[in-house]
Amino acid sequence: MSRDHFLQGFLNPKSVAFYGANNKGGSLAAIQIMNLIKAEYSGNVYPIHLKLDSVMGFKAYKTLSEVPEVPDLVVIVLNSKMVPQIFRECGEKGVNKIILISGGFRELIDDRKNTLTEEINEIANNNGIRFIGPNCLGLFNNWYEPNNKRSSFNIAIWERLKKGNFSIASQSGTLSSHIWFDPENIDLGLSKSLSVGNEANIDLVDCLQYYKDDKETEVIGLYIEELKRGKEFLELARGTTPNKPIIAIYVGGSKGGNRALQSHTGSIAGDSKIYEAVFKETGIISTDYVQEFLDIALILSNGIIPKGNRIGIITNSGGPGAMIANNAEKHGLIVPELSEALQEELKTMLPSTASFKNPVDVTFDMNLPYFYITLPEMLMKSGEIDAIFQYGVVGFQDVMDDYLKNEKIAKYAEFQHQSEEDMDSLAEKLLQLTMKNCQKYSIPILYINPMSFTSPWSKRLRKNGALLFKLWDRPVNALAKVCEYVEYKKKIK
Repeated sequence: MSRDHFLQGFLNPKSVAFYGANNKGGSLAAIQIMNLIKAEYSGNVYPIHLKLDSVMGFKAYKTLSEVPEVPDLVVIVLNSKMVPQIFRECGEKGVNKIILISGGFRELIDDRKNTLTEEINEIANNNGIRFIGPNCLGLFNNWYEPNNKRSSFNIAIWERLKKGNFSIASQSGTLSSHIWFDPENIDLGLSKSLSVGNEANIDLVDCLQYYKDDKETEVIGLYIEELKRGKEFLELARGTTPNKPIIAIYVGGSKGGNRALQSHTGSIAGDSKIYEAVFKETGIISTDYVQEFLDIALILSNGIIPKGNRIGIITNSGGPGAMIANNAEKHGLIVPELSEALQEELKTMLPSTASFKNPVDVTFDMNLPYFYITLPEMLMKSGEIDAIFQYGVVGFQDVMDDYLKNEKIAKYAEFQHQSEEDMDSLAEKLLQLTMKNCQKYSIPILYINPMSFTSPWSKRLRKNGALLFKLWDRPVNALAKVCEYVEYKKKIK
């Protein structure tokens, strides 16, 4: 069980000591303490500083030995040459968990071998210490207090994020934290994030072992530069993917990429073809793109596992419908021609200018209940498709309200402004029944609105459960990868 795993203590400390924090907002350790304040962390915080009496409002201590308890966790953000002595101090105090943010451990120094990693590992082994890093950005636990929506244990991410079921383990701090800096434009919630850096002591295999049994993790994301324990990873991944999908970005294989990795964490990357073979064998969903990594996670974290790869397309514009169909088939999805019986049923309800075969193109039709409710249900009930892409869920009210700001247009336009309450009610009526039908028929819908993701109508759709994308390439590409995972699960049963 994950609660017996040693990483449970790292993610749920009741007290934390910081080396390297001061009252200057630009210092990383100070930012990490500010993150804890912002996250409403309820544990004890102990800054260690030789000169300051307090740091960010917390009483500071000149040495770790003066701290009135043994901290559950120690965070170090200091020059690498100072780290071995701090490790010794931690050992003397009885600390057994450290997050080592500092870099400078695996690179060459003036053509001489850097032995700091060996030195701190020896100290850690002699004192029963496990540590994350060096050269990492820390960790994040959105379920630190499960019943408190506002509380988290956060020393890695600046923003407050909604609780989710997606967890990340990454050899890059950016992939574990920076991708969350714009929460208004992402509907993906986060469970946990572990930045492992150089993996001198704790690696991705440890993280995967923890996430495999973590009840608050249902989808796992990995950023990989190298795998030190390839055999263990292979066996663990094979045992995880039947129950929890794993999405991975592997960086390496190219000359430029390998040079960057050596200067980043000192990693020696392997042949990308070997990694792709491992991913395919174990059912790991592989992508080279961060946006696609997040899109796949968004789909999976919402429980969208289509029964197959047949898609239906509903659109109010021919071009996007054609591009969705073309891209879908290039990526292995099937765009079946609808049966004659279903086409005849559609003809009785659609305008004469419409197309019926799939894509179903209703052209410019303002019959919103028909577009949002009736058409999707007809396709779902047919049993002829496994998922739906719906393009054109545009907020016409938003457009007209913008026009009506112009006095000349407002003078002549016969269009009545609707109240916020009316629009909220309309969105709920249009979406809620279809969301229930998605559950009833096990047919997901991916909505596409080319307007701003944070426009009033887009926000209303998202609030009512719509999985919304701004343009059509991203959801098609992501769902195609999800369907490959579905096929893998079918084969291993």
